[in-house]
Amino acid sequence: MTEPATTTGEVIEGQPAALMFLVAGRQFAVDLNRVQHILEYQAPTRTPRRPPFVEGIIHHKARCLPVVNLRKRLGVEESGPPNPALLLVAGTERDPVVALVVDRVLRVLSLPADRWVAPPPRMFGIRAEFIRGVANEGGRPVVWLEEAKLLLSPEPIGLLA
Repeated sequence: MTEPATTTGEVIEGQPAALMFLVAGRQFAVDLNRVQHILEYQAPTRTPRRPPFVEGIIHHKARCLPVVNLRKRLGVEESGPPNPALLLVAGTERDPVVALVVDRVLRVLSLPADRWVAPPPRMFGIRAEFIRGVANEGGRPVVWLEEAKLLLSPEPIGLLA
């Protein structure tokens, strides 16, 4: 028998936990253990010579953090909501913490490992190498992103409408 999903913010020991959020009307998730804080959006300071999806930097607890807009990273043309959220996530060696701009934070999702399946070759137009797994939550797919690969790859990543 499959254990039920926990979506109220409760993490069940032994089950993968992810933080769910929306970007362009799609449900995504990142590993909850990599999320350090959730902040209200603050306009970043623009920096020169940055990829188009990097909005600039913010100052948080005496550190300068790059701000990556997931809409732009996924190639979404239209602007997002007026009050997006910032997820401070563990990044890469070059940027140990990165602020990700998402449309809205939804909740913590704790599912048994067997409910997360390997992604197809492409999901919403995103190649499988950028996806950790896919689950069905409330009749809609949730795409668990491989945030480190997403941040390190220099190539464009396109989200299909």
